Amino acid sequence: MNTVDRDPTPYILVVEDDDGVFFQIARLVNSACSVVHFRQAHEATQWLREGHKVDMIIAGEKNGAFDLIANIRNQAAFSHTPFLITSNYLSSGLLQNAIRSGATDVLLVNDNDEAIREKIMYFLSLQLPPFLANHHFLSGSVLFKLPWWKRLIDITVSLVALLLLSPVLLLVALLIRLDSRGPVLYSSRRVGTNFHVFNMFKFRTMQPKADKLIRSLADQNIYSNGKRNPETRQTGSGRIQHLCDSCRLVGTTCQRILFDQDRMVCEYEYLHRQKESATFLKFNNDPRVTRLGRFLRNSSIDELPQLYNILVGDMSLVGNRPLPLYEAEKLTTDEYVKRFSGPAGLTGLWQVTKRAKGQGPMSEEERIRLDIRYAETFSFWTDMSIIYKTFFSLWQKENV
Repeated sequence: MNTVDRDPTPYILVVEDDDGVFFQIARLVNSACSVVHFRQAHEATQWLREGHKVDMIIAGEKNGAFDLIANIRNQAAFSHTPFLITSNYLSSGLLQNAIRSGATDVLLVNDNDEAIREKIMYFLSLQLPPFLANHHFLSGSVLFKLPWWKRLIDITVSLVALLLLSPVLLLVALLIRLDSRGPVLYSSRRVGTNFHVFNMFKFRTMQPKADKLIRSLADQNIYSNGKRNPETRQTGSGRIQHLCDSCRLVGTTCQRILFDQDRMVCEYEYLHRQKESATFLKFNNDPRVTRLGRFLRNSSIDELPQLYNILVGDMSLVGNRPLPLYEAEKLTTDEYVKRFSGPAGLTGLWQVTKRAKGQGPMSEEERIRLDIRYAETFSFWTDMSIIYKTFFSLWQKENV
């Protein structure tokens, strides 16, 4: 095993028997990352099973990349870790195998250095907090630390609440079982303080596999700006043609193809969609919600399992709501990133304002500004005021 050390240490695991490829990757990310090197997949698999954590995995197509990804994707610690498969050339067979296996992308080692480094750092930045992806933040001096008084309140209140509400939690779990098929609890990857990613728990209020219906409901998003995404087209032979209007206007097919949720898209279209699409997702009268689920949502009972998240330190009682990964990645500008420099919470400033009073949906900008305001100005008395107002806002007046 070879290791190129740097401090601090976002880690990249490289599985390659070609030392030239390893040293090429190590040289390109040398100033920002530590690189761990194994020659074969079984060696890397054993190392990972010993409890080592990495922020990205790059493995050679001929060095057991598909075996490695099959062994780690079912582990929670590596279920969302970017996984790039290195190859000398791109083929349709390799792309299909990469998609089916759960790989993130293919890395062409014959490409120019800038293109290779750009792709590595792009996917690494989606996994790491932006202040770790940017060199001038690598010192870690901007990391937020929860005040002792806030952590003490969190532990005391969450522990007492879990004990007192345990009969209610068991009753709700039974009712969910009787109401619809599927698990009692729903967990989703959320981004909280300092871009810490964790599994946030709720009582399940939707039909199973509801996440897969988000794309079809995009037009019903209350934060949507009403713009539709460009269509994509694919020929019978599987080749991509005219995926976006811009490429069609210049009379060419799209040159840089990306994969978005197992679907081939033009890079220009993807970036345009990211820019134009709403940051937050909320749907009026969401058809995915079960009969019992609507009551649980309106009464905020579905949020009670997050008392466990508070007890273990993922969240606080009061703070900014942890966001899904696809929402958090849109708030990484120098201005918006401030909302992650404060506590992540069960309730917060925007929950006890216009939203809870049923005065119509709050705009994205209003919500982000309130999050930033709380992160910059929160105090003991601010938290007590929000907790007091929360008791009068538990019943939502919006069916979202």
